[in-house]
Formats: sequence, structure tokens, C-alpha cells
Amino acid sequence: MTVDGAKESEAKVSESELAQARRLLSATAIRALAEDRWQKYRPWLDWPLFVVCIAVLAVLFGPGTLSTHAVPPLDSISTTTVRAERDFLIEDKEATGQRRTQAAQDALPVFDYDPSVYPALIEQVRNAVLAMTARKSGSLDANARSLAFQQDIGLPVRVATFDLIEGLSQPGDLTEAVSFFLAQARDALVTADRNALPMGRGVMIHDTRHDATRVLTETSDILDVPQLRRNMLAKAGDAPYGEARQLRRYVLDTAYALARPNLVLNGRASEAARNSAAAAVEPVYVKLAAGEVIVREGDRVTQPVQDRIRLLNEGAERRTLWGEIGAFALMSGALILLSGWYFRRRRHPNWPSRKEAYLTLSIAVASAMVVVAVYIAGRGVGDGLGLDRHVAGFLPPIALASVLVAVLVGARASLLAGLVLSLLMAYRIEGHVLMASYYAIGVLLGGITARKCRRRGDLLRAGIAIGLVQAALSPLVLLLDEGTLGLSALAAAGAAFMSGGFAAIAAMGLLPVFEHIFEETTDMRLIELASADNPLLKQLALQSPGTFYHSVMMSNLAEAAADAIGANGLQCRVMALYHDLGKMLRPNYFAENQRGGNIHDRLPPELSARIIFAHIKDGIDIARKYRLGRPILDAITQHQGTTLLRVFYLKALERAKATGTTVDESEFRYPGPRPRTRESGVLLMADSAEAATRALKDPSPAELTERVHKVIGEKLADGQLDSCELTMRDIARIETAFVRVLTLGVYHSRIEYPPMPQQPPGGPSGVASDHDPSNRHPDRKRGLGERAS
Repeated sequence: MTVDGAKESEAKVSESELAQARRLLSATAIRALAEDRWQKYRPWLDWPLFVVCIAVLAVLFGPGTLSTHAVPPLDSISTTTVRAERDFLIEDKEATGQRRTQAAQDALPVFDYDPSVYPALIEQVRNAVLAMTARKSGSLDANARSLAFQQDIGLPVRVATFDLIEGLSQPGDLTEAVSFFLAQARDALVTADRNALPMGRGVMIHDTRHDATRVLTETSDILDVPQLRRNMLAKAGDAPYGEARQLRRYVLDTAYALARPNLVLNGRASEAARNSAAAAVEPVYVKLAAGEVIVREGDRVTQPVQDRIRLLNEGAERRTLWGEIGAFALMSGALILLSGWYFRRRRHPNWPSRKEAYLTLSIAVASAMVVVAVYIAGRGVGDGLGLDRHVAGFLPPIALASVLVAVLVGARASLLAGLVLSLLMAYRIEGHVLMASYYAIGVLLGGITARKCRRRGDLLRAGIAIGLVQAALSPLVLLLDEGTLGLSALAAAGAAFMSGGFAAIAAMGLLPVFEHIFEETTDMRLIELASADNPLLKQLALQSPGTFYHSVMMSNLAEAAADAIGANGLQCRVMALYHDLGKMLRPNYFAENQRGGNIHDRLPPELSARIIFAHIKDGIDIARKYRLGRPILDAITQHQGTTLLRVFYLKALERAKATGTTVDESEFRYPGPRPRTRESGVLLMADSAEAATRALKDPSPAELTERVHKVIGEKLADGQLDSCELTMRDIARIETAFVRVLTLGVYHSRIEYPPMPQQPPGGPSGVASDHDPSNRHPDRKRGLGERAS
């Protein structure tokens, strides 16, 4: 069979094979292949898994179960060591009750003082005498006048006594005499019985007239009614009787009868004062620190030991474990959600994708398990060595989370994950703001150093840097917390350094696991893919050498342009190397691999377009089979965007004019999507620039500049760069980088060597020499010269 016949047969076979693909492989199908399974939001799955992650964190870091301890008998020997499992601040109810009872007993009783009592009594006597004098000239008989006088003065009066009173020519003398006795209590405090007063303590005096309260510390000046009457009797001889001298007995009896207390105990106010004093007493708390030993094995049990064990059991029994864990889970979930919302509400939103959210939470949970396991193991070892339990708090590798997230997701997410774990771990170990700050510094350093890690060994160097910084910080934390440094500072520094080593070792072990599960591509993985020993690159070079050469040239352009705009140059290089991976299944259908004619000259333009488009699906299948990662999938699906296959489209238009049919332009556009990242945008421009300049023969720098500018302008005009974050300044820098690489690296000038002069065999003498290297290897000098050039 001739060569042309073989090609025609191959074309027919390809046409029959791709007939079904033409129907099935629409733009929607291609785009669906390009989509990652992480892109679709599934609330019925996402939210339950988020709740599970929060629940795991709550179980790891939240308050755990606390055991109770049997109270050993008094004076017995303890058979176990009892220590507090966490910090406790427990109320000693018995001591609190005793203090409140004492405070109630010490509260001052409240007495109501009415300073108007005795002025009112004096006024009452004066009014009664005046009314009697007025009635004397009236029409009332003696009995009626006597009864009226008794009612006015408030005391019974015998008939003979009333006649004497009524017969006084100066009745006011009676008023003055009685007032003299009552006036002795005008400014005095008079109570019913002095025995009701508290012994050795003061009283609260409430002035009912002025509604004022004062404390009377000295109660010896307070009179009771019997004492007042004795004072009246003592001063009976000094009273101004006047004409009422004959009524001296009546005057003194009246003063006795009218004497009454003006200081009365207020039972309700006194009870309120006692209750207030008891309520004002602060509860008595006993503070037990985490790890504090209540009693050691072999020690004798004393009463204070029993009391502290009872308090410890009371604190453990009083806790609502599930309520605390639920509250802790809600706080943790709110912290994570609000942190993510903050990133979204920034001026330049950076809302994490679904995959990034899953990856960050998975790393956080895995890191939390490692951290808690290391802490528990370190605490056990520390107890065995007799170290301070606080030393174990410096051992957990919190920086592990920030290192992994920084490598796999990004710096912002690493900061979020690390700080959240720092706060949770500080709570878990009953730490304080100093420990949280210590963890946060390790987290920040881990995120900074991990961004520069491109090889597995870089993780170990990052861990050493983290350990050294944490070791330097640990004595400062102890100094600020305890005020002194001892042997525990050396142990803490050693634990802090080991923490960095644990973070590096765990990161080296977990990183490949997360790369594989989430099909994530880190810079370390990119370096492995860029290696010339990669089997896929070798296969591409053997099966489609033209495509491989194009990819290598394009990788140089893409890397230089990405470096010029601050994008990921390594990622662009690897994306360029693998972007046409699907062409190696049908290499002869692509121009760069064709020799001796173009097979598409004998195919309909629609079929040719579908064949060209098929290399995208083939590339996706290969990339998924070998789990090359998302950047490679983006390169395969986005490196052409929705560019028009102009050659086949124009060919279809020419045929349509002859047949009178119409042509749908969308059938001749790549299915896309358009570039969505800066790296994909650089790749699209590098692909077009390399293909366009390859057709130039011995171009000058001006021609290269013009062709690159034209190609990029066409992509801009066609809207291919609308979905990526490239600015016009970035595009200008990309264009400059393309021209520089093409001018210096591809189309640079070379010296044209003249042909070797013809010499007779054997040299000038005509005799061939076996020692002449050029005679044995006639091409060696030329090859060396070409390589040297």
C-alpha cells in the first residue's frame, strides 16, 4: 500500500471513530470534564461534615470527663496519689455559710427614732389646759368638763384633783411644771428596755422625721423609760410648780404616765439588714491548679486533705459535661465561620473554595489529633521524670497546621487554622494569653517558612527554624508567668525545640497523604513533575516530539512571564509541559508532529475541529489517571480558552458558500473555559505567542515584538483574558518577557562556520596518519565547534 493510501485509510478510520465523539463531545460535556468534583456545593453533605469536624475538635480540646475519688478515712495512709485534673475554682459552701451567719449576727439592729414624741406630748398638755380654761366659763357641768379634760390630756383624773386644777388662778403653771419633766427627754434617745440593745455593739438610728440613718456606736447614753422616770424623780425638787405646788404629786404622776420611748426597734428593717449583710459576703472559693497534688501515695490523710478531696469531687460532679462540650463546639464553629466570613468581606474578597475549605478543616483535624497525642504523651513522660506539668504545654506542634495549610492552600488560610488551634490548645492545657501568644508566634513562623518550601528537605529546615525560635521564647513565657527561671526553663526550651522537629516530621509524613487524597499539587510535586525523568514527559517526547518541543519552548516563555508579574513561575512551567498531553494519543493530527503532508486537507472542517478538540478530553483522562493535580487540569482545559479554530472555520465558510449552507461559529471554538487564574492566562498567551512566532523565518527583534503584540491583542479583543486577574500592566510585562525570551533564547544569532577545506588523503604530504583525530572521527571537530558556539 502506498503512503497516500495509508493516510487515506487512516483518515477514514479516524472519521468513523470520531463520529460518535462529535455527537457526544459538546462544549458542555468538555466543560463538565474540566470541572473538579469539589466545585459543586452540596449542603446536605458539606454542613454535616463541618459539624463532624467541629465535634471532633470539641472532643479533642473541650472539657473532658473528670473522675471522682474516694475520701480516705482520717489519719489513714493514702494508697493513691490524688491530683487535680484541671484548674478548679470551687466554692466552699460550709465556709461560706459560716461567714454569712457571722455577718448576719454582726449586722447592727435598726431603731426608728421619732424626735417629735416629747415636743408633741408637751404640746398635748398645753392644749388640754387651755381647753379646760375655756370650758370653765361654759355651760357644761363639772363631770362633763372633767371627762373632756381627761380625753384631751390622755390620762384619768380624779374628781378632787380636777377641782384643784380647775381652781388654779394660773393654770399655765401646771403646764410649765409637767413640761419641765417631759423636756428632760426632748433631745434624748429613749427606748422601752435597755436590755433589748445589743451588748458591746452599736445600733443603726433611723430618724423618721428627716428620713436619715446614722450609726450610733456608743449606746450608753440611751435611756429607757424606767431610767427616765428616775431622772424625773431626782429633779422633782427643781420643777417650777408656781400655783401648782399643791398638785406636785399629780404633776409627777402625769409626767411618769406620759413618758414613752422615742426609739423603737424596727424588726423588718433589722431582718433586712441581716440578710443584706449575709448576701454581701463573698463566697469562699478554693483554687486547685491543674496537676496540683492533693495527697501523695503514702502520706497521712488529714482533715484539710479530706476537705479538698470532697471539694474536688463536688467540682467534678457539678459540671455539665455535654453542656460544656456543646458550648465549646458552638464557640469553635462560630470562630471558624466568622473568620471565613471576614476573609470574604475584605476589600479584596478571598472566599475559600469548597475544596480549600475541606482541605483546611481536614488538616486542622489531623493536626489537632497529632497535637493532643503529643501533649498527652509529653505529660506522661514529664510526670515520670518529675518535671513540671507546664513543660508539656511547650511540646505540642501547633505550627504543623500552618505549615501544611500554607503549602497546600495558602498563607491566609494557614494563619486562620493556626490561630484557631492556638486558642483551642491554650484552653485545653488551662493556659493563658502567654501560651496562646507562644503558639501564635510558632504559627506565624510556620506559615512564613512553609511558603518557601519547594523540596521535602525544606520542611525539615523550616521545623528547625520554628524549634529554635520557640526554644528562645519559652524562657520568656516562664519568666513573665512565674517571675523566676529554674531548671524547668531548660526543660521547656528543649520541649519547644522538639515541637518544631515534630511539626517538620509530621508535615513530611502527612503532606503526601493530603496531596493524594485531594489531588493537590504543591511546589514539591511540581518539581517532581518538571523532572526530565518523568515517564509521561518521556512518553510525550517519544510519541509526539513536535508537541514536546512546543511545550518546552512554551514553558520557558510562561515561566519568564510569570516571574515578571509575581505569579508562580514553577507552576506555569509545569502547566506548559503538560498542557498538550492529550495530543500523544493521535499525534499525526497536529501540525507540529506532521511530516510529508497535512491529513486535515482530506477531512471535513467539522471533523477536523472535533479531532482537535478531542485532545482536551484525552488530556483530562490521562491527567486524572495519573493524578497530576488541578493545575495540570486547568492547563489542559484553559490553555486555549474559547479561541476560534480560524483555519477550519474559514475552510467551512468557503465550503458553505459553494453548498449554500450556514456555519455555526460556536462549533469551531474550543469548549473552554476561559483562563480563570493568572497562571492560566499566562499559559494561553504563551501558547499563542510560541505558535505564532514559530512560523517566522529568521525574524528580527522588531518582527518578534510586532507578532507577539498582535497575538496578545487578538486574545484581549476576543475576551479570552476577561476571567483572570491580569491587569494591563501585567500584560505589558508579559509581552516584554516573551520578546526577551524569544530574542535571546530562541531566535538568537549564530556564527555560520565555513566548510572544511578539502585535503588529500594523508594530509599535506599525501600520507594518511592514524594519529590524526580528524581522520578517525571526521565529525568530532565540527560537533565540538557547534557545541562551543
